[in-house]
Amino acid sequence: MASYSSPRLARIRVAALVCADTLAYVTGVVLVSTFFVTAISLAVGGGFEGAKIGLFLLGFVLMAYATIRLWPSSPEELERTQSGTVGTEAGRAIGAEPDQTTFQRLVRTLPPFRWITPPPPMYTISPPGKLFWSSVGVLLTSYLLETVLGVGV
Repeated sequence: MASYSSPRLARIRVAALVCADTLAYVTGVVLVSTFFVTAISLAVGGGFEGAKIGLFLLGFVLMAYATIRLWPSSPEELERTQSGTVGTEAGRAIGAEPDQTTFQRLVRTLPPFRWITPPPPMYTISPPGKLFWSSVGVLLTSYLLETVLGVGV
């Protein structure tokens, strides 16, 4: 029988916390994006078909922006990242928490994520990485609007 303090269970727990933290961010971005794009589309007379197209375009814009943010700015930064040492990330001071954006703090205050302990900072996915996964979520929402709900078919 395995004890609760085994290294394997600790790794599984940290991985689950990282997934929950990333899922909270992705859910927040997808909900906010869907709300605003749908509201704008309905206001200009595009209906839900316009919202589907808007989400599709927004998903690719977010993906491009996240990819640019994830791209290393110099070979030294790439080496520093691969070696695991703490350095600077675009716009982040040395020693700052890697995921302490205003949006991330807001998402963490909402249920059910307010009751989940955030993962250790050294294991969290960076904000650009979370934004990349969020762009996939926005694209998936656009796809589901078309295939499941039949919008614009």
